[in-house]
Amino acid sequence: MSSISINNCVFMGRLTGEPEMRYTRSNKPVTTFRIAVSRRSSADVTDFIPCVTYGAQAEFVSQWFQKGTLAIVIGQLTSHMWTDKNTGKTRVDYEIQCDNVQFGETKKQRIAREQEQPPQTAEPEETPVPQAAPQNEQERSGLQIVAVDTLTGNVLANAVYDLYTMDGATVSLHNGTDADGIASIVGLSAGDYIITEVTAPTGFRPVARSVNVNLEPGINHSITFPHSAEPAQQPQPSIPVYNDMPTGYVDDDRDVMI
Repeated sequence: MSSISINNCVFMGRLTGEPEMRYTRSNKPVTTFRIAVSRRSSADVTDFIPCVTYGAQAEFVSQWFQKGTLAIVIGQLTSHMWTDKNTGKTRVDYEIQCDNVQFGETKKQRIAREQEQPPQTAEPEETPVPQAAPQNEQERSGLQIVAVDTLTGNVLANAVYDLYTMDGATVSLHNGTDADGIASIVGLSAGDYIITEVTAPTGFRPVARSVNVNLEPGINHSITFPHSAEPAQQPQPSIPVYNDMPTGYVDDDRDVMI
């Protein structure tokens, strides 16, 4: 019996420190970093999410990301079990193995934030503190639109969505889901929006109803669009047409009025 499971994580938060890159024995680059993410239930509670990325993505993060950078992380949750030598107890560590890491703010926004930061002093800090966004800068929100198969739970690629304000103004058009079934829209202001599906995944019925969503400041939201597969078309029975009389029948050339 096969089991169905989904392991797909999306986070948006600021890096709490500089990314650290190292190399494996096979000379493959690996970069680790942490991002600070506020909980939905309480903005005063922050979780620090460990992340790891490999290959070209690792080099990209190491070169272009730094402490305080707002990042969007898409990947899967992984766990590592180990035994504490001092207590003999089994411990479990969790981290996000990143499939994609992208900026959560534009270059102009990053430059403006860096210019507003106070100058660094030469004295080392005793306790590192995550870089907070300037108080006068409105926190932006992120939106992930996920297309799934209602029967299997599998994510679906090639669905396309448009985003509008409540008064019908265009915000973002032609946002397509990737191989992970996700269409990401970043840098959104808090408020109410309308999501409309303009293209359904191949082989699935379109979602005719638009969806309203309220985005809170600084929170990454996820909206799921469930899809049902289109029914298979049944072949229509054909009516036989004979050019010659079937075997066993005789045409007596007589017409009968009924």
